[in-house]
Amino acid sequence: MNALATEPLFDRDGWWNPACRAFASLRSVSTFRLQVLEQWLTANWRGRTVVDLGCGGGLLAVPLARAGARVVGVDVAKMALRAARREDAPPWLAVVGDMNNPPLRAGSADVVLLADVLEHVTDPAAVVRAAAVLLAPGGHLFVNTIARTRRSRWLAIDLAEGLGYVPRGTHRWEQFLDPEEVERMAAAAGLLPVATVGEAPRLLATLWRGAVVLRASRSRAVGYAILFRKESNATRA
Repeated sequence: MNALATEPLFDRDGWWNPACRAFASLRSVSTFRLQVLEQWLTANWRGRTVVDLGCGGGLLAVPLARAGARVVGVDVAKMALRAARREDAPPWLAVVGDMNNPPLRAGSADVVLLADVLEHVTDPAAVVRAAAVLLAPGGHLFVNTIARTRRSRWLAIDLAEGLGYVPRGTHRWEQFLDPEEVERMAAAAGLLPVATVGEAPRLLATLWRGAVVLRASRSRAVGYAILFRKESNATRA
């Protein structure tokens, strides 16, 4: 089982509660990532099958279901899944499952999401492979994670955790992944990069709101997102 390194921090209630500070930054950055997805996929989500691996409390899954997508969220965090299911959204599936071996049919997804996931798992390459198997030919994998740099350690751990914008212990610097590492994992799984953007904190807005606020950046030295496409002749694992 490819367990989340910080699972107890995520397996709790409060994901959608504005008064819950533990998830305030995740709520904020999820808004930014939904905007990135819209720009990249120019998405009419209605009828598209989206699999959100490591969906947590559904901060991406629920809005996409509301936009008309057929959404399946997969996570090991049962309390987080219960929080997701309580949100008012069109019917969608939130299932308990291992990201290494999700309980879904190969080739069944148009889009797979790995949002704020790879920096928390013990075998990120295995998770990328599992995501690629779920994609139909021509489908897309969306990944966002954190680069392993001195700057990211200062911002994501020293600053964000030190000021309480995310719970202490959320991140381990040695598990951060440089973009080139993720691109190699994706290439080995038969995926091609088609878009990328850096993620950087808006420092004044973050300090004002008491939660991380992101902006797009040309630099991928802190956080970044990459969109991959599955080649139509890719071999399924």
